[in-house]
Amino acid sequence: MSASLNRRLAIGLPLVLALGGTAAAETTITMWTFLDPNKASPREVALKQMIAAFEAQNPAIKVRVEPQDFAQMPPKFFLGHRTGSNPDLVWIDAKNLGGLAKSGAGADLDAAVVSKWPAGAKDDFFVKAGWDAGIAGGKLVALPLFHGASVIYYRKDLLAAAGIDPASLTSWSKLMEAAKKTTVVKDGRTETWGFGMPLAPIKTESTPMLIGLIDQAAPVFQNCKANYANEAGIRALAYTAAMITDAKVTPTEALVSNVDDVTDQFTAGRYAMAISSNLRYSVIAKNAKFGADQIGILPWPSWSGEKPGAMPVSGWWVAAWAKSPRLAEAAKFAEYMVGSEGGKLWATVGGQVPTRKSLMSDAFFAKPEAAWVKTMIGAWTASSWMEPTECNTRTLQAGLNEALARVIQDKIAPKDALAEAEQKFAAAQ
Repeated sequence: MSASLNRRLAIGLPLVLALGGTAAAETTITMWTFLDPNKASPREVALKQMIAAFEAQNPAIKVRVEPQDFAQMPPKFFLGHRTGSNPDLVWIDAKNLGGLAKSGAGADLDAAVVSKWPAGAKDDFFVKAGWDAGIAGGKLVALPLFHGASVIYYRKDLLAAAGIDPASLTSWSKLMEAAKKTTVVKDGRTETWGFGMPLAPIKTESTPMLIGLIDQAAPVFQNCKANYANEAGIRALAYTAAMITDAKVTPTEALVSNVDDVTDQFTAGRYAMAISSNLRYSVIAKNAKFGADQIGILPWPSWSGEKPGAMPVSGWWVAAWAKSPRLAEAAKFAEYMVGSEGGKLWATVGGQVPTRKSLMSDAFFAKPEAAWVKTMIGAWTASSWMEPTECNTRTLQAGLNEALARVIQDKIAPKDALAEAEQKFAAAQ
């Protein structure tokens, strides 16, 4: 080998190695989520800490977050699968797990992640329905990040002032009476409403209309066919409408209020009780004008009051794009987010109910401010319900809310309005 060639190799080889090292260090995976790690909500802070810890442990992988509107994100991902313009990771909510399964956009995370775990490791995820919800066609296409549910928040101070024991609110009739007692009207103006509900057709949550409908002998869905227009559906719709029209414990503007609106109004002190997601607990506690120590969560009532109403199992799952050229790196970050380190951050920093049994032994959950976590776990244990993931349930609550508006505003018969909601659900399949 000539001296000049040796010199060129001596100069070139370090350069190639250096460039190769730079390229590896700059491998970037993109994730869509409704959270922005540059903002300051507890979950966003938890995500920022998670990314920093993961990148420190995996210097060859960088994580770029592209925040999205939470309602539009999953459908946008399904469309992107066909056009080839998807991120490596995406967050999927319960209403869109069926759509994920049908789209074929989700990679097999059992092959990419879970198959490498020790035997029995997945049993640490105590909400089995949440784990099973990520399985489609024999493939695990989504891993549970944290579980949530639409819940009834209440103000301890206002219920106490009205002489109401929250533990007594086991039936819908008792809830209505409590809402009446906590509605405050002065000089013809309602200063505090007894019960807030997100009844807009977008960005909504479960309402008495859905929870009351579930509390019946006949299944709400059979082979992805909705079963609303019946006696149980009419009863649940009538109860929800009466909160606005007869009892006047919920403002008419609730028909156009989404969950963001209701959450903000509750923290501002406008409602004594209100529906939001338990996933928002940390944000609500942080922003409550009346103090975080005055916030409680109720199990859902039932018609009989003899047992709790069904606590929905919802929340967020993470999926990897099946066509991602960076699937291995994406799967590694997905695994971190649902692992012990990530799970602890979601719970202790992000204020979420842990997905893993092993995390409940942490001293954090023995604190009084974590009592609501035990309420959630107890409610899920007593009675839980999950939307059928084989169906596209994105229009479920939206359709019911639209039926309610049709009855209140357009004065159509409840059964006809519920039949319209059934048709909208069928059209989404």
